Amino acid sequence: MTSPDGGSGNRSHRPTKRRTRQRQQQYPFAFFFGVSLGIFSKKSGLLDFATQSAYSTEPLAQSIWSPSTLQSVLFPNAGGNTTLPATVDEAMAIPAVSAAIGIYSGITSRFPLSATEGADWLSNTQPGAVTPQLRIAATVQDLIFFNAAVWFVSRDSEGNVADAIRVHPNRWSIDAEGSVLIDGKPFDQKNLIYIAGLKPQGFLAAGRYTIRHAAALEQTILNRSLTPSPITVIKELHPNEATDEEVTKAQEDFANSRRNPNGGVVIVPYGLEVAPYGGADENNQLLISARMACRTDLANHLNISSAMVDGLTGNSDQYTNALQSKSELLELSLKLFTQPIADRLSQDDVTPPGVKVNFDYSEYEVVTDAKGNLGTSTEGNIDE
Repeated sequence: MTSPDGGSGNRSHRPTKRRTRQRQQQYPFAFFFGVSLGIFSKKSGLLDFATQSAYSTEPLAQSIWSPSTLQSVLFPNAGGNTTLPATVDEAMAIPAVSAAIGIYSGITSRFPLSATEGADWLSNTQPGAVTPQLRIAATVQDLIFFNAAVWFVSRDSEGNVADAIRVHPNRWSIDAEGSVLIDGKPFDQKNLIYIAGLKPQGFLAAGRYTIRHAAALEQTILNRSLTPSPITVIKELHPNEATDEEVTKAQEDFANSRRNPNGGVVIVPYGLEVAPYGGADENNQLLISARMACRTDLANHLNISSAMVDGLTGNSDQYTNALQSKSELLELSLKLFTQPIADRLSQDDVTPPGVKVNFDYSEYEVVTDAKGNLGTSTEGNIDE
């Protein structure tokens, strides 16, 4: 595994104790429990790391102060109905969530970000794998999942922002005074921009029960698919006085036959009857209905129309209302997470006084009334 400072991680490339002490003095943030991180070693180090590494949702090393790490250490078996926030991994394993995040990331990364004066760094960063478009997509994801995001900025000799990258949420936290900590330690606040979301909670906290409900449904459907007729009764028509071991063996043989790729042909001994219990169609319909309802709940948590995450290709009615859906997505979904970014970057500690930062939606905007996840579109004059 390649370390951020260029080392291979092999024994032959490990630094000597003398070199380690020298690096610790030179890079105060670079050593964490004896592991060379080289990410927050100095102001330019964070930018160097970001431009040399490919875009990723996970950092090379995860801080022990991050919520996900503390959760796994303090509550290793927490799950199911736990009140702890869900994790990104849990959420992204749900198809509807993955689709929604893909929509948000893909569209918002195409919105140009500019200022009324100067601030070229909004559309240009120093050469590297993390482009301005990836920076925006990652920030939108953080606002969705955590309802907050943090950027690291470098400033020129006059104190103006010269470049910025997004800090992974596993690396930052907030202390009791409201200051942003990096790996649990104080950091120069002038080089950090905290971007707050508009909702009271992020998706991982507000949607924790729905996320785990969806995961449980997926597991149930997987279990059912392994045995096409999962609820089956093997009925004795005549007293056979079978032992417990014989009953268990019969159950296992029947289940294995149903999983057989050749179709699962079984031979029923005389005196036994194999019959479905409760009706397969009824049970399957219950799962389908539950899955659809859960998908709608997830869409509501994500502020996106459930029709956009159901995976269907669409019909004539949906195509007819394409402009309506596009306007709805922009006004009720996308701007909920893009406008906080533009508003925060317009503050005087980021851009000079009087400078306004905006996203350019001109290539996306359509003239249609938005209606929301439920209900119909509205008509009327805004002045009425």
